[in-house]
Amino acid sequence: MDADKQKLKTRLEKIWQQPDFTSFFQKYAKRPPLNIKKGNIIFYQGDQPDRIYFVKEGFVKLYRMSEEGKDTVIYLYGPGSILGVRALTSQDERLRHNAEAITDSEIITMSRKEYLDLVLEHPEYLVDLLHVFIERLNYTERKLEGFILTDATARVANFLADCARRFRIQKNKKVIIPLPLTHQRIAEFVGSFRETATVALNRLQKEKILKVERGKITILDLKKLNEQALIER
Repeated sequence: MDADKQKLKTRLEKIWQQPDFTSFFQKYAKRPPLNIKKGNIIFYQGDQPDRIYFVKEGFVKLYRMSEEGKDTVIYLYGPGSILGVRALTSQDERLRHNAEAITDSEIITMSRKEYLDLVLEHPEYLVDLLHVFIERLNYTERKLEGFILTDATARVANFLADCARRFRIQKNKKVIIPLPLTHQRIAEFVGSFRETATVALNRLQKEKILKVERGKITILDLKKLNEQALIER
């Protein structure tokens, strides 16, 4: 068995293991990180899909703008995330979404050709790409279930539980979400009005599940938060 097949075999034997995109981009990226200020756009709906993006630091929202000028938030990316994979798999000539830095961010880019040349030499990295699609699929399924089966409080709980799972900082028994989340921003991610999100957050605080202080959310009881989400995780 040649070396490439052995690497792929080794990766497949641990297919459940989460990808380490940080190490991948540190090793193979040819360009220094781009410093993107909060509120700036990384790519626009309609741009050509010619590269992928790695979030080294910061948080990015993916959203789509309607003809009426209203944006629908699709997904949240944080440190260690990769976005723009549509450039690798789609024949579309235009991107379908906008990507905006919602905090100051460091973004590393890699062209489509550079990435495909790498996976040609290192096919084990295709498994990492598979994880990206599965993660997005699972998130979409949970979000759809939330809209169909649950109320606003459960949708807010589900969003915060997802943030905790992917980005949390653990301090003793408490979980800190390292992203400033206003009531309006949470409403955007769960598809509700700001007032509705506020009611849901107040309810979760009253039950001592979490604490909200100047946009900083601390989860006091992650088990109860997952129970409030009402979705099997």
